[in-house]
Amino acid sequence: MKNWQAGPGRLHGHQMKANQPLQQKPRVLLVTTGGTITMLRGAGGSLQPCDDAGELISRIPELSLLADIDVLSLANVDSSNLTPDLWISIGRAIYQKMRDYDGFVVTHGTDTMVYTSAALSFILQELNKPVIVTGAQVPLEEIGSDGRANLINAVRVAISDLAEVAIVFGSMVIRGTRAKKISVFDMQAFVSVNEISLGTIGLTIKYSDFAGLRTRKKPLLRAFLNENVAMLQVYPGMKPEIVDFVADNHDGIVLEGYGAGNIPNQKNSLIPAIRRATEKNVPVVVCTQCIVGSTEMELYQVGRAALDAGAIPAMDMTPETSLVKLMWVLGQTDDLADVDSMMQKPFVGELHEVG
Repeated sequence: MKNWQAGPGRLHGHQMKANQPLQQKPRVLLVTTGGTITMLRGAGGSLQPCDDAGELISRIPELSLLADIDVLSLANVDSSNLTPDLWISIGRAIYQKMRDYDGFVVTHGTDTMVYTSAALSFILQELNKPVIVTGAQVPLEEIGSDGRANLINAVRVAISDLAEVAIVFGSMVIRGTRAKKISVFDMQAFVSVNEISLGTIGLTIKYSDFAGLRTRKKPLLRAFLNENVAMLQVYPGMKPEIVDFVADNHDGIVLEGYGAGNIPNQKNSLIPAIRRATEKNVPVVVCTQCIVGSTEMELYQVGRAALDAGAIPAMDMTPETSLVKLMWVLGQTDDLADVDSMMQKPFVGELHEVG
């Protein structure tokens, strides 16, 4: 693990020497989209987005010790109402400001945070500085809020040597394509799936050896998205007509299969529906419902049958990342062979290739 300490007088991971003039503080752009971290309680007691996220953020004076922070309010919504077009807006806004800031922090609701972090990972590639997504379980202004610590830590990571899209939440720094929300109660609401976290936050920030660090790379904006993709969870008794209907109305499907990517192939078999979708040039990607593990569809006959029908294995990607990646791939090509190849190729650390 690499150690990194963020604090006054530190910039890009280099410590000031004695008697040197004080370095200019790093610049951070805070992109707000709403979410619990910026919510207030309304007259009826329910939480709702506040009108001025920047005002809430200004209530954390410690942030000014770390960096000069500008606020860009792109949206003010509960993340349950977030749609993929906002992923593009966030990505474009950050890309346009890439030269002006040392790092970026996006405040976001926790419910769909992993979708957004995955999307930004594909949209913003070859990064040379951090893009950090964070939020809170408890509103910033309420007693016991985790928002203050999460936001401070997000800025600490945003001015560090990391150069990836990552979620900062609780004590963890998680790669944007590997995050999963597992709790509506715990302050450590997110975990890293099928890979150890990029880093941990304590008295110092410790990064894993595989974490991407700042370089002189030139960032790429790859803002390709086809939103017309559906995700279905396979369940006992599921009717194949559901897959047929979805295939008739969408350009791609992600099926959450059982275990290693197993799909029913006897009563209510979904195999013919997968074949029909593929024949209509609608790719069907199969991931696993399990939090930990990978699709190994050759392992059982029920998985093998889906492969033979044209299904594309998601390997060890999460369902959320599988969905976002399929949108991103279909934004570039509708050729099934190319879709198959791209879905099984790692672009931003979203999967491990089978050796």
